[in-house]
Amino acid sequence: MKIEMLPAERGDCLWVTYGTPERHVLIDGGPVQTMGTLVPELERRLAALGPGDDRVELLVQTHIDADHIQGLTSLLSDPERVKLFRDVWLNGYRHVQSAVLGAPDAEMLTASLLLHPQRWNAAFGGEAVCVPRSGPLPVVELAGGLKLTLLAPTREALAALAPEWEKAVGELAGKGRPTPASRRRGGVLGFDADVAAAAPFKEDRSKPNSAGIAFIAEADGRRVLFLADVPPRFVLAAFDRLGPGAQRFDAVKLSHHGSRNNTSLELCRRISSPRWLVSTNGAQFGHPDAEALARVIVTQDRPTFWFNYETKFAADVVTGAGSRYSVELPPMRGGKRGEGIVVDLGVAG
Repeated sequence: MKIEMLPAERGDCLWVTYGTPERHVLIDGGPVQTMGTLVPELERRLAALGPGDDRVELLVQTHIDADHIQGLTSLLSDPERVKLFRDVWLNGYRHVQSAVLGAPDAEMLTASLLLHPQRWNAAFGGEAVCVPRSGPLPVVELAGGLKLTLLAPTREALAALAPEWEKAVGELAGKGRPTPASRRRGGVLGFDADVAAAAPFKEDRSKPNSAGIAFIAEADGRRVLFLADVPPRFVLAAFDRLGPGAQRFDAVKLSHHGSRNNTSLELCRRISSPRWLVSTNGAQFGHPDAEALARVIVTQDRPTFWFNYETKFAADVVTGAGSRYSVELPPMRGGKRGEGIVVDLGVAG
C-alpha cells in the first residue's frame, strides 16, 4: 500500500494505491488555492489510468470544510467525471435531512452526483455513510482486496450538522469563524515534549469536523488509520466497539492537520503506530500544533512524522528530531525542498 499526501496547501488530498494490479482511492481535494496546481495533477493522474469508467475504486469526501472539498468541486464540475469513480462517499444535504440550503461546495458536488445516483454512497445503498448506534461497525470490501472499516460519523453527528449548515456556508465564503492567531512554538516541543504533551486538552467541537468520515483501510497486509478532521471522542467510541487495548496501525493520518484540539493523550494511548502523517503547509491556522505532535511522541515508540511540506510551523519539530522521534520531509527538487510526499508501506511479508 502507498499513500501520497499531495500538495494541498492547508488542506488534505490523499491518493492511495493498493493491490496488484494497482487500484486507487482518492480522499478529499484540497482548498480553492490549489485549483491551478492540484486539480490539473488529479486530471493528469486520472487520464493516465486509461480510457473508460471506474478508473478509481472510491472517492471519499470526508466533510464539507473548504480545505477538503473545493478541489473536488472543480474536478467534478463536469458531471460526466463522476463516472471515473466506482463509488463516491459524500454526506450531502439529503443525508443531514435539513430544510436549509446546503453549503455551496457540497451542493455543487451533489448536483453532479444526482446525475449518477448509482455511484453516490453506493456501498451504503445510497444512504448516509455513518455508523449505527450499536452493533458491529460497517465494513466495506473494495475490488482488489481493500477492506474499509468505518469509524465515523455517527447519525447523531450528521443530524447535529443540519442547523449549522448555514453557518458552514459563511465559513466557506471566508466569513464567520475568525482566523485565530498562531501560537508560536517558542521551542516548547524542541526542549521538552513532555511539557507540551501535558498541556490542557480542549476537544474540537466543530459540527462539520464531527460529521466527518473516518475509517481504517487494510490491504497488502497493511493497516492505516485515516482520521479526516474528526475529534477524538468519536474515534475512541469506535475503538471501544473493536475491542480493548491499543489498535495497531502501519500509519496514521493525523486528524485536522495536527491540531491540538483533535489529538489527545487518551487517543494516542489507544494507538500503536510507527508512522504519523501530517498534511498541511500551515497556512491560516499554523498547523501542526506542538501539543499534538508531543502527545504522539510521549505515547509511541520512536515514531516518524511524515510532512508533505517543510514549513516554519514544523521547524522546531525537524530540528528536534533524534532519539525520541524522526522526521521525513518531501525530497529535494532542483536544489529546493519539494512539496508532497509518498509514504510507501510496501507489502507485509
